[in-house]
Amino acid sequence: MPMKPKTKLISVLLTNIPIALCLSIVASYIGLQGAGLPSEAFMPALMRSVALNFVLSYIISFFVGMFIPAPKWGMALAGACGVKPQDGIKFGLIMNVVINTVYVICNSLILTYVNAILIGGAPMQAYLPALLGSLLPCWLTGFVVSFLWAQQAEKIARNICDDPAPRM
Repeated sequence: MPMKPKTKLISVLLTNIPIALCLSIVASYIGLQGAGLPSEAFMPALMRSVALNFVLSYIISFFVGMFIPAPKWGMALAGACGVKPQDGIKFGLIMNVVINTVYVICNSLILTYVNAILIGGAPMQAYLPALLGSLLPCWLTGFVVSFLWAQQAEKIARNICDDPAPRM
C-alpha cells in the first residue's frame, strides 16, 4: 500500500526484526546441526551464529525492503490471480509468497556463503548443497513470521507517522 517514505522506513525496520531473528535461528541451527559439535559446544556456537546472522540478515532485509519492489510484485501476482485487497487473507497470502521469496532468497544467498564458505571454510562446491538444505525451512519460517507480523508492523509505522492506510 502506498505510504510516506518515513512510514516505509519505520515499517521496514519493524518488520525485519522478527523475520531476521527467526531466519537466523533456523539457518544457524541447520548449519550447526551437521557440524559434528560436541553437545556442550552446540548451544554457545548456536548463540554466536544467531547473533552474527541476525545482524547480517537485518541489514540485508533492510536493503531488500527499501530498494526491491517486492510488495508491488506481490500485488501484481495477486491481481493476475484475480484477487483484490478486499479479499483479505487470500490477497495477503498471495502477496506474501512473492515478498517472502524475495527476502529469503536474498538472505539465503548471502548468509549461506558467509556461514558455509567464509566462516565454515567449506569448499565452494559445498555452497549449493548448503543453500538448498536451508532454503525451504527458511522460506517456510519467513512466510509464517512475515504473514503474521508485516501487517501489524505497517499499522504501527502508520500510527507513528500519522500516515493513514488508503481506503479500498
